Amino acid sequence: MFLRLNVKVHVWWQKWVLLCCFVSCVLIPQVQAKQVTFAVGHDHEKMLSANYPIYRANWEFINESLDRLGYSVSVTTVPWARAKNLVQSGMVDGLFLAANLEGRDQWAVFSDVLGYGIFGTFYNTASPNADSIIASIRVGEHDTLLSHYKSVETLEVATAQEGLRLLHLGKVDRLIMSESYGQYLLDTELSEYDDTIDFDLSIIERRTVHIAFAKYHKRSLEALDIVNKAIALGFEEDLYIPAMKRNGVPERMWFKSE
Repeated sequence: MFLRLNVKVHVWWQKWVLLCCFVSCVLIPQVQAKQVTFAVGHDHEKMLSANYPIYRANWEFINESLDRLGYSVSVTTVPWARAKNLVQSGMVDGLFLAANLEGRDQWAVFSDVLGYGIFGTFYNTASPNADSIIASIRVGEHDTLLSHYKSVETLEVATAQEGLRLLHLGKVDRLIMSESYGQYLLDTELSEYDDTIDFDLSIIERRTVHIAFAKYHKRSLEALDIVNKAIALGFEEDLYIPAMKRNGVPERMWFKSE
């Protein structure tokens, strides 16, 4: 009797172990498959809470659109250069939010358009015509922020904050970067520089903004397909324009389908 009981317990235990294996090997991966991962810069949460308009509006739009397809979004928050490397190596699905910069197509494919960014130079209002020392944000060996200036002519700085500080101090004459991100910084953490720095509208280039994916990784390309379906659905269900208006995005930065 005792032996039969032990046998029954053993059989029951084997079935329980097999059930656990089935759940972990089959059901859990299915749950994980309903998630899209984005690499974001170190100030991701700050840009959402303080409202960097084009950034937060598109974050809300893509999250809501993916949710309609049954997907959630997870983020890996790292310095910007590291974020790009994580996408290039296939460790995460995509890079949020990325402008279609000249040269970036060497490693990336882009989602459907999410808006427009303006790139140009900020200058110190005390010397508006000076242009001897041009600084640029370090974005990578292939990416070019502004084609008017070649990389050999510019001084690379690690962060936008450092570039704006040098510009404020008169250590550089011009800083190449996105108008909207630069103005966001001058409105928030670098507000003490706002009176001494302005944006030059005479030389600008407009770039479409997207989520970037690695062109040589299957996982990333599969996520691209999901994201594009979500974007299309979001436009169909009129989620885009309300997100732009809600976050105060200038209308010239909206994407308007023909």
